Amino acid sequence: MSSSAHHLWPTLLLAFGLAAAVTWAQAPPLDEEATLPLSPVEEVTFAWEHGVESLRVRDLEGRELDAEVEPLLQEPGRVSLRVPTQGPFVVKGDAMETRRLTSEERQVLPGGLFLPSTDESAEVMVPPGLGITPLPPLPPRLATWLRLTAVASPVPATWNPLTGTYHIELSFGVHPSGEDRFSPDQTLEQPIEVRIGLRGLTTREALSPLLIEAPGLANEQSLVLDFLPSTASPTLEVRSTLSDVNLELEALPRLEVRPESTSMVGLGLARMVVNVEQVAPHGEPLRVTHPTRIALMVDGPATPDPSELHLEPEESTAAFDLRSSGLAPLTVTAVAGNLRGEATIQQRAPWGPIFAALFGGALGGFGRRFIKGAGKTSTPLRLLEGGMVALVAYVAGVLGVGYLALPAAVVATEAGAFLTGALSGFIGVNVLERLQGKASAQAG
Repeated sequence: MSSSAHHLWPTLLLAFGLAAAVTWAQAPPLDEEATLPLSPVEEVTFAWEHGVESLRVRDLEGRELDAEVEPLLQEPGRVSLRVPTQGPFVVKGDAMETRRLTSEERQVLPGGLFLPSTDESAEVMVPPGLGITPLPPLPPRLATWLRLTAVASPVPATWNPLTGTYHIELSFGVHPSGEDRFSPDQTLEQPIEVRIGLRGLTTREALSPLLIEAPGLANEQSLVLDFLPSTASPTLEVRSTLSDVNLELEALPRLEVRPESTSMVGLGLARMVVNVEQVAPHGEPLRVTHPTRIALMVDGPATPDPSELHLEPEESTAAFDLRSSGLAPLTVTAVAGNLRGEATIQQRAPWGPIFAALFGGALGGFGRRFIKGAGKTSTPLRLLEGGMVALVAYVAGVLGVGYLALPAAVVATEAGAFLTGALSGFIGVNVLERLQGKASAQAG
């Protein structure tokens, strides 16, 4: 009996080996790159303002999870999903959304990042006899639905006449939705990069990407924007891991103060027309819808005429005269409600016209000696008298009271001043010589 059993064992072992070999041969070969399917997490519910069909899910590496996502339920403003990953994932919409920043309230941008909950930590084992009570396990970290937010101030953007640009400050941050919480020391696996593109506006400086290291107000990143719109809808193209959205900026209209020139003759010898126009942020004329009063202020020695302007409905432009005084620079400011505009005008000494008038007067006085019957007055005296008469005539002509009936704008030029000086010098010296002759006859 024992001899039979001894011979049976090798036969049984051989049979088991053959069966195992056949089973291994029939099994499909394993793909080294194949990965086991991930089991879905528990039901995930978060705020979502759009339909489930527009929802797109990716992991942080950008891998699409849409085919593996199982929608469970949708309520107004919320959605529930099963997602086959135990790590964070990003939810975005399939269409680019455009929003307009119309207030200084915090804007919650579309899309978000889901941080799943963590398990309880294991209890610390302490050897008995040490008199130390083990600490209780840490509570699990709750699942968090993080959203990218934006805050702008001031809204609408205000005009800075000193820089010639609009000014606004924006802050971007990552915050949990209203019902979620997060630990103060909670960090992100990788920073959230926010890139800003420009459409329909230009800025004074290039915009660098913003890096948000962690959720919360303390980790928000700010962006100071000095810009000039070129279209009616200047837009910031916000692109980030969490959200892709276009943000349209609002800006106030402004007043543009447009003098005929950036400089004028000072000392009260010049008058300039200054236009004030209400324009849209991108520079197009903007007609008023109701009667509008525009107050005028001049910082410097000059006088506006009139001292205030009025725009009637459907008008966008009004004008006033500015009379120079002194030689200091001028700053002309126009204010209508919360709209403001200003321009700087330089006042210059009228050296060119004055020298032209003196030269013309001296030449006219010298020419008097060639007239038949001219007195025997010395040439230097005629030159001096001609220059003095010409200078007086030039000032009178600029002020519009000249006897030559030349327009003030013509007299203010070098050629007009020379002509005024020559004529007045010639005539003035003649008058002075006659007066001198009468005085001599009466004295004799």
